[in-house]
Amino acid sequence: MTLLVGFVLSGSTSDEAKIQLTEAGEERLREGQLVIIESNRGSELLLARIERIVPVNEFFVEGDPWSEARRRGLLPPLAEEVARRYTLAEAAILGKAGRRGLEEPDRPPKPGDRVRMLGSGELEKLLGVERDAPGVVWYGELLGYEGLGLPLDIENITMHVGVFGETGSGKSYGVGYMLELLSRIPLGDGRYGALPAVVVDANGDYLDYHEAFASGHRLGEYHAVYRLVFPRSPARFEPYTRTVTIDLDVFTARELAEFIVTYKSGGVDVNELQVAALERVLRELGEEYQSYTEIFTRRVSELYELLSELSTGRGAPIHPQTARAVRSAVDKFVGDIVEGYGVISRKPSIDKGFIDELTAQPSLAIIDFSAEGAPGIPLPVRQLVVAYLARLLYKVFTEYKVRGEERYLALVIEEAQNYAPNPRTYPVAWSLARDYLALIATQGRKFGLCLVLVSQRPAFVDPVVLSMVNTWIIYRLAVEDIPYVSKLSGGLPRSLERRLTRLPRGIAVVTGQMNMLGFPALVRTGRRRVSHAMGRTRLVESLRRVYGVGEGAGGKG
Repeated sequence: MTLLVGFVLSGSTSDEAKIQLTEAGEERLREGQLVIIESNRGSELLLARIERIVPVNEFFVEGDPWSEARRRGLLPPLAEEVARRYTLAEAAILGKAGRRGLEEPDRPPKPGDRVRMLGSGELEKLLGVERDAPGVVWYGELLGYEGLGLPLDIENITMHVGVFGETGSGKSYGVGYMLELLSRIPLGDGRYGALPAVVVDANGDYLDYHEAFASGHRLGEYHAVYRLVFPRSPARFEPYTRTVTIDLDVFTARELAEFIVTYKSGGVDVNELQVAALERVLRELGEEYQSYTEIFTRRVSELYELLSELSTGRGAPIHPQTARAVRSAVDKFVGDIVEGYGVISRKPSIDKGFIDELTAQPSLAIIDFSAEGAPGIPLPVRQLVVAYLARLLYKVFTEYKVRGEERYLALVIEEAQNYAPNPRTYPVAWSLARDYLALIATQGRKFGLCLVLVSQRPAFVDPVVLSMVNTWIIYRLAVEDIPYVSKLSGGLPRSLERRLTRLPRGIAVVTGQMNMLGFPALVRTGRRRVSHAMGRTRLVESLRRVYGVGEGAGGKG
């Protein structure tokens, strides 16, 4: 028998129930928690969410005869013993149990109907989904129910996911937990599979998975877990580690010209004269060599010669001053990115063969942008890598589709605001990656590409990209982000929206297409199988060593 937590009062409707809580309900229930209403004396079961809880005490009412006594710091005699005390709750009715899951309620509960906690296995019956149903994973624990997760429909991950929360809210831990779920997706007949994934890891939050795999521990059904670091990284020789190298031939002459010019200026605005000049030079050389990578790794002198030729003499199509600025920009691009960081290669490590490998033998690839994985690499270079990756994925998955091959991959991007910035609110330097991520957001679903965007400031992310996100996992947010998120996610109940600024660490609102409940739910992130050590600090332990605390009489005073 499940715990009785209240009774329905008069004035309830098919949308909202008014409830008086029992003593057990006063102790157990929290706002946002799910309950069952045994409607019409138990002939129907309604699923409801507690929206508001209001304690009442007749000796503590605004303007009552005891107001002056309280003003003087006095309490009414026997206030706790004789006063009428009770607790009211308002609950949103989410649906009624039907043969094929939840249905729209067509009549209100009656006064006196019992309100109770969910029973074991009851949510599965209400939703019409089995615990090991193919393509269903159970995310964390619903608020107030130990061991009862929220069912997520993996098929709908193709409509993209957003995970948002302030620093310290638990979002990166939650993304890691989701990766673990994606590594073990029920396929039926007792078998499991993994969704291939590439993670753009801004701070090394997911390197625990690579470290565990390299030490001999499996991560679900992933065939391998790779770490990709830049060529100057000290970690490049570790097991299952590859270097990040790309080629330039996925880009157009215009795109390369824009990147090179803005990389030199470091600004948001693009100098159109310089871009047009460099674009013309690249087009002419490209017709001859058919490879921009070839031009920037072996033919830069010929680029300079053509630039000089086009800017010399009366009536030259390129002004000499513009030519000098373009040459300076190319010098910096070649010196930094081609020669200094060693990122450009005619045989790139991230290519079609690598994507084929990840998807044919489902694996996890972590592109490490942390200080160790990308030492000294500035944001524009990381933007170039993400733009290349997004463009490559779109091209390869389009080819899969044309050939009739159905493959899928999740692209997880931490600090998404750096790669798909909202130009109105987050004026970082111009980002080549934004256009390609918008392309995946709007078209990628058709080809099997799934975006998982992660950010502490969703208002800083491009609204076109975010408008395509159909599943939202929202941890504690800054107050400025709440209207933005609420609008783009399709609206949140006021009871949940007003809590977003004060959600405890690890608690999130989950809403959208993957949520099989069909309504926003408060969920506690589940425990990861691979411990999250990368972001852990030991400040006090370090200070104890410095000051000799615990070393006995021989310690420092």
